[in-house]
Amino acid sequence: MRFIFLLVLIGLIGASGFGYGYVSGERNGSFADRWVTRISRNIDELRGVPTPEQRAVARIESTFIRFRGTIYGLPDSHYTGGGGLTVWNANLLLVDKEGTIWRFEDGEGLRQTRIVTPEHGDDAYAEIARTPPYDQLRHKPHQLRYNDILFVDMPEFRGLLISYNFFDADRICYGNRIAKLSIPASITRPQDVESTAADWEILFDSQPCLPFRPSGTALEGIQAGGRMDLHPDGRIIYSNGDFALDGLTAPDIGLMDPNSVYGKVLAIDIETGEPTVLASGHRNIGGVAIDRNGEIWTVEHGVRGGDELNHIKPGENHGWPRESMGTLYSGQPFPTDGVVGRHDRYDRPAFAWLPSAAPASLDAIDDFHPAWDGGLLVGALSSPLYGQSLYHVRTEGETVVFVERIRIGRRVRYVQQWGDRIALWLDPTDLLILEQEERLDPLGSALARLNESHADVANEAVATLRACNECHSFEQHVHMAGPSLNGVIGRNVAGTGFTGYSEALRAVGGAWTADRLKAYLLDPESFAPGTVMPSMGLTEGAELDALVSALADMDTVNDEHLKY
Repeated sequence: MRFIFLLVLIGLIGASGFGYGYVSGERNGSFADRWVTRISRNIDELRGVPTPEQRAVARIESTFIRFRGTIYGLPDSHYTGGGGLTVWNANLLLVDKEGTIWRFEDGEGLRQTRIVTPEHGDDAYAEIARTPPYDQLRHKPHQLRYNDILFVDMPEFRGLLISYNFFDADRICYGNRIAKLSIPASITRPQDVESTAADWEILFDSQPCLPFRPSGTALEGIQAGGRMDLHPDGRIIYSNGDFALDGLTAPDIGLMDPNSVYGKVLAIDIETGEPTVLASGHRNIGGVAIDRNGEIWTVEHGVRGGDELNHIKPGENHGWPRESMGTLYSGQPFPTDGVVGRHDRYDRPAFAWLPSAAPASLDAIDDFHPAWDGGLLVGALSSPLYGQSLYHVRTEGETVVFVERIRIGRRVRYVQQWGDRIALWLDPTDLLILEQEERLDPLGSALARLNESHADVANEAVATLRACNECHSFEQHVHMAGPSLNGVIGRNVAGTGFTGYSEALRAVGGAWTADRLKAYLLDPESFAPGTVMPSMGLTEGAELDALVSALADMDTVNDEHLKY
């Protein structure tokens, strides 16, 4: 009995912790959060409750689209996130930070493939980190990670590309790498691919191989960049980060040097691996996307503020580490070549986030929804206050028209359009699938139910409601010539923020019930002598019952999605 009681107690703690964290947006990767999540999942399995794959997420609302989300979990790994998503025909593929490739299967969730990724030297690095004299440096071997995956189907190459950090144990140095795995045209499904680490061919290897940083973290893998996309001209557009070797806290490795590949946006030949520098002066590019017009966009982590959305043109210099829209982490002015916060000397970003949203991924949207087509989606990390969101960006040429924040409440590591769905890879190891859902206005919802419950008089009631709509809205807190009718049943008479109530109605007191509302609609003057509400010519009967029933249904006070 004591053991059973302990299991139940831990299960309650775990389940409540997970529920509070997800709903409140506070599950941001602390040790306690991850511990609670692991415990709750283990106890859930013992108790036979739905798995994370079966847990539906509440509606997620944007200005133009409502989404219904479902979350699919993997076993938790270290909080430092990584990985990426790609689409192969109708298949969604995921590589996690540790290099395991998963495929998504409708109705089942994530299933591990038999595609083994190339080695990246994490075990060798962990061993070197324990070996003198390198054991005197500060190491975080878990920051060596896989950063992106891309399926390509073109005459020159068909198959998968993997972007990852590597460690060279012989030379004791590190960098970024892209490897490719050829897949014959006869293989059309990822579950039919089986590979070993040796089957991959190295396409690109960042050179020179980098030495450990003398201060701070020896290998700053979280500033590697490593995102990629396929340009219509057949080249891979690749973000090669600065690994924090920026001249501020460690030697500058040539972030503005056109002969260096670090701190750059590169175009890489998919056959030869030959890189061409497109743009310089970048810190840590978290996302690369090519829009439907072939324009190149990137998002980049700044320092304290100054996160950037950049429109990339060949030959540009975006200023890092000589210019930024942000400040030092101490709050002191950034040591810029120009005026602090102006970004006057080098190519400016198309948009900058202040405070930091921590944009970690980018995708171009097309053939999805008329309101979003041609735009960009940005996945953001940061805190619940400023990040942990999806940003919808409307662009027009080089101009950013607007940036719409859609709060998710979790760190969004990667965003990928997947047909008419959106896939979000969340830290530490959850996949959120967003599906478009029809949005009914409160009046439309009430009318739909009216046709079911009062079909014989629905048309008459609808005509009356539309007449009501001339003076009253059915939206929360939206008042017109008269107060909103949303949530009227149970509300105090004259109890909204509407300022035009008559003294007669204010004097009535009490709350609206179905019977009181019927009496008011039948004879407004008798109910509240002196009211400005005109008579509607209604009589007792089915139509009045249907009208009051519809108004009772028209209550979205508790619908979180309408608080967007």
